[in-house]
Amino acid sequence: MPVSLNASAPSSAISTTDPVRRAEFVLLVMILLVFSEGLLPRLLSSEDAVDGSPLLRFIWLPIYAVALAGFIWKAKEIGQVCLRLPFLMALLLVCSLSFLWSIDPGLSMRRSFAIIMTTIAGLYIGTRYNWQTLLRAFAIAWLIVAVVSFLTAILVPSFGRVQEVHEGAWQGLYFEKNQLGGHMSRAAVFAGFLAIMDRKYRGIWTGLLALCVALVLLSTSKSSLLGLLVGLGVLAVGAWMKQGVRVGLVTIWMGAIFVGAAGAVMLIAPELIFQLLGRDATLTGRTDIWGILAENISQKPLLGYGYGAFWGPDSEPGNWLREALQWDAPTAHNGWLEVAIGLGFVGLTLLALDFLWTLGRAILAAIDTWTGVFALAFCAQFLLFSLSESTSLQQNSIVWLIYVAIAAKLTMRPKHIVRVTPVPPLSRIPAPFGVAP
Repeated sequence: MPVSLNASAPSSAISTTDPVRRAEFVLLVMILLVFSEGLLPRLLSSEDAVDGSPLLRFIWLPIYAVALAGFIWKAKEIGQVCLRLPFLMALLLVCSLSFLWSIDPGLSMRRSFAIIMTTIAGLYIGTRYNWQTLLRAFAIAWLIVAVVSFLTAILVPSFGRVQEVHEGAWQGLYFEKNQLGGHMSRAAVFAGFLAIMDRKYRGIWTGLLALCVALVLLSTSKSSLLGLLVGLGVLAVGAWMKQGVRVGLVTIWMGAIFVGAAGAVMLIAPELIFQLLGRDATLTGRTDIWGILAENISQKPLLGYGYGAFWGPDSEPGNWLREALQWDAPTAHNGWLEVAIGLGFVGLTLLALDFLWTLGRAILAAIDTWTGVFALAFCAQFLLFSLSESTSLQQNSIVWLIYVAIAAKLTMRPKHIVRVTPVPPLSRIPAPFGVAP
């Protein structure tokens, strides 16, 4: 059965013959490459820099200008989407006002501006392009990052591989091996989904999937490997459940049993889980940070220390934490705690509500659309990585860009979409991608 992944008006598709549309698509991929956080930060800044180098900040200005121009151009459509994302809008409002109570007002203002522009870019991309164009653009950007990271680690190992702690682990274009592994884990979900649905370019996406899996393994990042399994697992389960209601109910029941059993093991014998992941019970020192951060949060529980201000170079509580840890911790290594330390329980509650809102929409969309299954897989990865990485509500981050774009697309239920009916044989799941309604 033909399946359309177009979830916006047909005019938002990128034509393969229109040179203007093709140039627009190339520009989109280039912008996504900057958002991918690879190469430029390592060449122009340092891992410990609070705001990066001045040159890197100037590079973002034209990107913000393009995003703002797109926002103005599609103001009506984006405005309608924003009305359907009330918790996200409220969260941005708290960010923009946080300089009023921030311990570093200047830093909070700069970073608030950056997160607002990153969110505007995500809203524009999610509103402007259909699912086909959106997923292909992200996948091409990931393909470039993956290939260059692979070649860098092979040809310039002093740059592409870790030289000190975890010596030999691949880090590619990124500062850390976990960054490479995490991004390639997310890229694998894009590649895996397109390998199933985009028959025209299936060979390319299959190759990207294999490369991403290899890079996750070479990074030796256990959390990234777990994220890879979760993301691809959700895609596989979603495809399996499309065979019919009976299979779907059995799968849900088995999934509930598995989650319950895993939760019981985590409560009764958590050391078994850590042994399987190859980690100690402190999650490589993360729990030490979390314990001290909990004390800091309790001192400013309602609104926090201001967006992005806690880790500033002149932050007294931040410097005290680093002194206590004897380690120059750059982030909370937990997306939820990062939001709580910056915006308090007000910001944390708004983020949680927005995530649950988006997750609920993804679950409903997954019932009758393939793109809903993809969105559900991304949400599962987003939740998993947010427990060990500060990826939630991060400025100039491709993770937050994707989250906002997907959240925007899930609010759009156009008349043109072709829903998927149950297909008895699993072999018929790979259907043409982007077939016109």
